[in-house]
Amino acid sequence: MIKIYLDHAATTPVDRDVLTAAMPYFGSDFYNPSSLHAAGQKASRAVESARLACAEAIGAKLEGIYFTSGGTEAVNWALKCAPTADRSHIVVSAIEHDSVLACADKLRAEYDVDIVEPNADGIITPDALRAVIRDDTAIVCVMTVNNIVGTIQPIKELTEVAHEVGALMFTDAVQAVNACDIDVAETGVDMLCVSAHKFYGMKGAGFLYVDPRTKISPFIDGGGQERGMRSGTLNVPAIVAMAKAITAAKTERKANAEHIAQVSLEFLSALKYGTPVAMNSPKIDDIVSVVFDGVNGGRLAVALSMAGVYCSVGSACSAGSAVPPATLTAMGVENADCVLRFSFGKKTTVAQAVAAAQTINVVVSRLVKTAEPKDVSA
Repeated sequence: MIKIYLDHAATTPVDRDVLTAAMPYFGSDFYNPSSLHAAGQKASRAVESARLACAEAIGAKLEGIYFTSGGTEAVNWALKCAPTADRSHIVVSAIEHDSVLACADKLRAEYDVDIVEPNADGIITPDALRAVIRDDTAIVCVMTVNNIVGTIQPIKELTEVAHEVGALMFTDAVQAVNACDIDVAETGVDMLCVSAHKFYGMKGAGFLYVDPRTKISPFIDGGGQERGMRSGTLNVPAIVAMAKAITAAKTERKANAEHIAQVSLEFLSALKYGTPVAMNSPKIDDIVSVVFDGVNGGRLAVALSMAGVYCSVGSACSAGSAVPPATLTAMGVENADCVLRFSFGKKTTVAQAVAAAQTINVVVSRLVKTAEPKDVSA
């Protein structure tokens, strides 16, 4: 049986070079970077070198990088600790990751929260943001690349709208690192987050970028690590690995994008069933969501898994939910419960993509024939 992994938007394998860079900090250089002795300071220097690499990868200043356990922690920190008492309004987009939408729900107890909707192509437009933003808006959150359909949002233009009323702009760039050039100086965002395991780094590491001019409260109290802003012993191996991975992602971005574009094209060309979503929008080729009318997405994902093709019904963080991804609902996608997400990686081959599409054709054909007839009696 073939085994083809098409769920890179959920997580990526750790690159060999990335793992090699991390290994000493599991063993010979295992020290706590907060220790004042020479061994601890060796680990501290590794952390600070990683901080510089992460900053350079996104066009940021060194002091703007704060290490976290991943994207979800960074999202919670930005949304819960940046708003101030004199600004009582928050705006998040309807196509955000579940971590953002869950935070927004929690914050309704203290703030007015508005949801800005995408257009039918999955794009948050500046005009749509202007329609909901207010003079007392504290923060606007719109992700750089959508994790369900891969649409690229106009972050620079949205940031300009946020800044018109003095609001902060926060963007979740978790899905953007592999495919898009990221430059916080160019877009003007006030905060941005990434998660290492989405770009061939290790799980358990990420960072929140905070513009040095932006005021934000500490998120975790304790020993005062990360300049007193995020306490807790730093995950040195994962941080070193993340720096190696994000540097590689930037260096390899063009070549990888060209390769994945070809993989995506051949996959779609070989696919006989389904309608791809958001193909007329600015988007990355790494993520392709397809509507298979008449076939439940969850059922199809299980059948494909049994056939050796691994994909997703949406975000891996909400894989157990029976509700279609919020992005698809917000876009008005019909039969959103019949959607599967396929996401390609830099080592996905054209042959694998074509073989996966052929397997999908067979499985969908079988499921369509065995599907229960619709009830037309009403």
